[in-house]
Amino acid sequence: MNDLISAAYSERLRRVCDHIERHLDEPLSIEALSRMAHSSPFHFHRQFTTWSGLPLYRYIQWLRLRRASWRLAFNPQDKVIDIALDAGFQNPESFTRAFKTAFGQSPRRFRQSPDWLAWHQRVPKLALQEQHVMDVKIVEFPPTRVAMLTHLGHPDKVNASAAKFIAWRRETGQSPIASSQTFGIAWHDPQTTPPAQFRFDICGSVRQPIAENDVGVVNS
Repeated sequence: MNDLISAAYSERLRRVCDHIERHLDEPLSIEALSRMAHSSPFHFHRQFTTWSGLPLYRYIQWLRLRRASWRLAFNPQDKVIDIALDAGFQNPESFTRAFKTAFGQSPRRFRQSPDWLAWHQRVPKLALQEQHVMDVKIVEFPPTRVAMLTHLGHPDKVNASAAKFIAWRRETGQSPIASSQTFGIAWHDPQTTPPAQFRFDICGSVRQPIAENDVGVVNS
């Protein structure tokens, strides 16, 4: 396969992956996905496995389990059984087995105390992530008052800081998630910065200055 054809096929696979991520709640058959890639199911499955590093079924399952882990950590109002069904499992028991195999913690244990370091170590580093070209856009908007929580430390623990910030937003009613803007500001490249020096600011827009608090959220 020459470079031109390879680039064209990679772009098709990226479009398939984008479709998968947007339709995780729907049936995703290899027949339908292979048609999107203009390929036979057999050839598509072989090429997808080579390109992504995972068989198609495992890739879809990992995306659903990853989304489930975020819901467990950040959406305490969501019931485990609903998360399990949305992830494509027929019952909580099969979901629990798959989740524990994937992340080393049961869903309930993960919800109580997620081990984000282990999570990052276990989530596959997909080949497609390295091939993905970011669509960078420069957007200008007026100065915005925000509440800010600074994460300083290992990049793999940013999700733990995000969970604290989300909990603060819910408990205080300031910077409501549904109606406020959310920003993430990375000050360093995690690939080149020592983990202890990595900084990431988590922000939510507010209309009024916030009060002092024990969480570490400040005005900015």
